[in-house]
Amino acid sequence: MNIAVNECEDQPSHYIGVGASAGGLEALQILLQNLPTDTGACFIIVQHLSPDFKSMMLELLSKHTTMRILNVEDGMQVCANCIYLIPPKKNMMVAQGKLLLSEKVPDAGLSLPIDIFFRSLAEDQQHHAIGIILSGTGSDGSRGLKSLKEAGALVIAQEPDSAKFDGMPNSAINTGIVDLILRPEQMGEKLMSYIRHPLVSGENSPLKAGTSENEDLMAEVFNVLKLKSEIDFAKYKPSTVARRIERRMTIKQVNSLQEYLTLMFKDPYEVQVLSKELLIGVTRFFRDDDAFNLLREKTIADIVARSNEHTPIRAWVAGCSTGEEAYSMAILFADEIAKQGVKRDVKVFATDVNGDAINEASNGMFCEEIQHDVGGAYLSNYFTKNAGNRYQINKTIRQTVIFATHNMITDPPFSNMDLVSCRNILIYFQHSVQKRVLTSLHFSLKKDGYLFLGSSENLSDLAPHFETINDRCRIYRKRTSVRIPIGSAPPVNTSTQTQTQNMPSVSRLLRSYRGANAIGAAISFANELLITQYAPPCILVNDDLEAIHVYGDVTGYVRRLPPGRISVEIKDLVNEDISIAVSTALHRAKQSSDEVYYTDVITRDGENNTSINLRVFYIREHEIESSPGYYWLIFENEQAGEPRAAANHVSFDAAEQSRQRIEDLELELKRSKEHLQVTVEELETTNEELQSANEELMSANEELQSTNEELQSVNEELYTVNSEYQEKISEISQTNNDLDEVLGLSNIGIIFLDDNFLIRRYTQAAARYINLMESDLNRPIHHFSNNLHYDSMLKDISDVFATSKSKQLDIILEDKRVIQISIHAYRYTDPGDSRGVAITFSDVSRARYAQRGLSVVYKQLKSSINNALESLDNTPLANPLKVLVVDDQPVSLALIEETLAAISEFNCEVYSAHTVLESLKIARDTAPDICLVDYHLDGETAIDFIDSMKANSLDIPSLVITGDDDPELNAMLLSYGVLDLINKHDLAPQVLSRSIRFSIRRREIDREINKTIDSVSV
Repeated sequence: MNIAVNECEDQPSHYIGVGASAGGLEALQILLQNLPTDTGACFIIVQHLSPDFKSMMLELLSKHTTMRILNVEDGMQVCANCIYLIPPKKNMMVAQGKLLLSEKVPDAGLSLPIDIFFRSLAEDQQHHAIGIILSGTGSDGSRGLKSLKEAGALVIAQEPDSAKFDGMPNSAINTGIVDLILRPEQMGEKLMSYIRHPLVSGENSPLKAGTSENEDLMAEVFNVLKLKSEIDFAKYKPSTVARRIERRMTIKQVNSLQEYLTLMFKDPYEVQVLSKELLIGVTRFFRDDDAFNLLREKTIADIVARSNEHTPIRAWVAGCSTGEEAYSMAILFADEIAKQGVKRDVKVFATDVNGDAINEASNGMFCEEIQHDVGGAYLSNYFTKNAGNRYQINKTIRQTVIFATHNMITDPPFSNMDLVSCRNILIYFQHSVQKRVLTSLHFSLKKDGYLFLGSSENLSDLAPHFETINDRCRIYRKRTSVRIPIGSAPPVNTSTQTQTQNMPSVSRLLRSYRGANAIGAAISFANELLITQYAPPCILVNDDLEAIHVYGDVTGYVRRLPPGRISVEIKDLVNEDISIAVSTALHRAKQSSDEVYYTDVITRDGENNTSINLRVFYIREHEIESSPGYYWLIFENEQAGEPRAAANHVSFDAAEQSRQRIEDLELELKRSKEHLQVTVEELETTNEELQSANEELMSANEELQSTNEELQSVNEELYTVNSEYQEKISEISQTNNDLDEVLGLSNIGIIFLDDNFLIRRYTQAAARYINLMESDLNRPIHHFSNNLHYDSMLKDISDVFATSKSKQLDIILEDKRVIQISIHAYRYTDPGDSRGVAITFSDVSRARYAQRGLSVVYKQLKSSINNALESLDNTPLANPLKVLVVDDQPVSLALIEETLAAISEFNCEVYSAHTVLESLKIARDTAPDICLVDYHLDGETAIDFIDSMKANSLDIPSLVITGDDDPELNAMLLSYGVLDLINKHDLAPQVLSRSIRFSIRRREIDREINKTIDSVSV
């Protein structure tokens, strides 16, 4: 049934979309019970329905509301005060007030019909829309609510504690955009308060009245917002701000701006909510597919091709909200780099003024609905699905994106950017602020850098400074390097404190290390001074043989350091002539963990050779097993005095030590190779096993995820079907109770048999005739005795069941009571259901005895009339007498004609007819003196004949010939105007002659009586 526009008495003031899934039926019933009939709005219900079962939602909901409920058909026009239900296996959208249906794609993965409808509702109805999420599992509807919120719609979620399944309500609430969280019984009143509020109905809008008082109040509102959020919303478009404030005033049921300002002073949370709504942080991955496809093909491909691996690619996503667009950019760059087969470093700077949104974006965690926005390849390559059915952005992409809080109006812009994206933000700013921001974006771009704007935004006055790549998708390239004056210098950033709290500060980290202990520093300084003054030159070396501290003057033992990057390994620092000695001494000290002392180490001092001693101490905290080891390399000059005694001092022989050192190194190298080979083989084996196990786990995980999604979907659908069945069962139970009560109160005995003649149910009255008890249910009828003396009952039951032709008869009991037994076959309405037989027992004794009495009275009366009419035998009749005989049976017609011919008292001119229509024509043409009519005609009766004669004003005496001996029928015919009745069994010339005379004479007397009455009346 399509409802055209002109069939709607009123167009809806609001379009209320209701999303529900498992457990939603009960919530819907309560919601509708608490709604008036004349809401002026329409309700469009989108529920997860099973594709394999017929939905009974219309029948179940219609009992809880008087509003008209309709199953949606494609192209149906939406009317006020009506409820619309989505059919199974369909997705639904709304466009220009019409509901459009499309088939669900089989095996297309996760089905989100609520999100699909809510997005279309937001686009079509804007702030005239309302979105409600009721009980259900999963998160369907949450992303659609974001679109509704962005369009200025009211968003409501069911209180999770009141929902049978709180998955969908909790998911909606966790988005942070829900306006009201209510129980179903509270929603009706709140909806009516919202719809009928003066600001919503259009009766009054105090913010549109441009009075000085309103301007002052708005300035106060902006001051409160700036004080709490540190954002100056006075630079936003007044219409945008006014619309959002009016929404909050309506939700809080406040009628004036002064009252709302008072509320803001009293309730800091309201200031936070208003600030969040004004920021309008709604986004999604690859928003506007055509624009992002063109961006990838024309812009990102060019940036990657022109870049080099030494200079990172830099992109800035301004107003990134929760990060979807920034990650989309990073994915496109990563994909294009892989496509071109090059190596590039990419940095995507993602900024937003909302610190909470930045923190959420930094987590890189998204709900499963993003699979509808992110392509399958991108989803598998750049996301990982965790156990909670949420998608985590890959580490590589996450490291590409750098998040920070930033106010593009007041903070300095970034610089040297290859690409800047600033989409769907400028439209909310005043024109002067738009120009200032665009100037900053121009400054931040390199020459030939690209600018990406939203579909509703443009370059305005800065168009000459950019080359248009695609105007429809708003992609531009910077063509000049001219510095465009921004105007006044950016004001001091007032949000420093907030940023410091949200993001780490380098200066803050450095300050944390400046609290060194003053006494400890003094002691360390004294120790170092003592060693420098009185100890020989020495170098402290760590376990990696790197110099970490120098004591004394080691100028004669180390090389001159060249400019540029240096190595701190000790073998690269000491002079080449003592390098072997130092390396060997350190190596032996490391092996033995003991002191090594070499004497007679030759080193060159200018043109002369000098002999020195080398001492290496191994230093370690023995009490701590895992503590690192250190080596104290000491240079002793023999000319300065006698060498100190050492138990293991060795005179250094360069050749011998070099040979020994080489042997040690070769042995160590051999062992390292062998160990490395074994390790590599073990790693290869382990890697193969891990790879195989990983593939099996991935395959199993994918199968489990797929199975889990299917089971979840089936579970929701089955729960919905079960709810409907439970409701229907309750109705059937109530109907059965009513039926049992009616049958119990009635005095009619009824027995219901199934197709095997087993007793299904019976009434107590039936037990009077057949001996039954409650325990006899499901037993065959022939097991029971009866008091009816009805031997052929079982045969008659079988015949009725086989032929479906009912049978009725009277049985006289021993106590002279007459029982009417009726046997009827029945079948359920659904095809294929089993049949049965119903047997009724009615006590008709009084009726039968009354009929017999009437029959006797009738015969006596007729005998008396016949005796009285004998005197009328000489009544003169027309000669010949015109007789019209009406009978559809040729044999019966011939019998009547023969009887008329046998009458000797008068001659008859006979006219015959077979139907009422034919008899009417003959009566008009011949004006017969009397009509003889058979009661049963072809599909008609004598009553139809009498009605036809009366309707055509033909006053002709009529008598009826019938084969039924039914006193009630005879009485009815006589009361209907028939003058006499003749039974076909009594048909004889004498009887017919007397009846004709009586009828004609009776009509003459009636006419004279009527004439006399008319004259008396005059």
